[in-house]
Amino acid sequence: MQYRPHRYLTEFPVNLRTPIGPQKVTVLDVNTTGARLIGIQGIKRGDKLGINVLSHHVEALVRWVSNDRAGIVFRPQITEDQVDTLRHRRDARHVMRRGAIGFRDAEMR
Repeated sequence: MQYRPHRYLTEFPVNLRTPIGPQKVTVLDVNTTGARLIGIQGIKRGDKLGINVLSHHVEALVRWVSNDRAGIVFRPQITEDQVDTLRHRRDARHVMRRGAIGFRDAEMR
């Protein structure tokens, strides 16, 4: 049995090109080989999709569909920089806001 590489959790909105037209969906997890999407409609296994990541067009193939969720595999694989971009939205929630209590990233004087 072959296991897929670890996927990073995220909640990153993307514009997707599908055979039935453009859609706005959310990437739920991602790695260099593929991703899981939510909010997708009218696609089936084997459909080809297109996503823009870091101003680069990325092609993907649908591996599975269940209700409004789908698993895709990138063809060719995306770069680590593109994965980091797709992870950014989830990580941004944990940034300390101005006036917050704590020492995270605080300048020591």
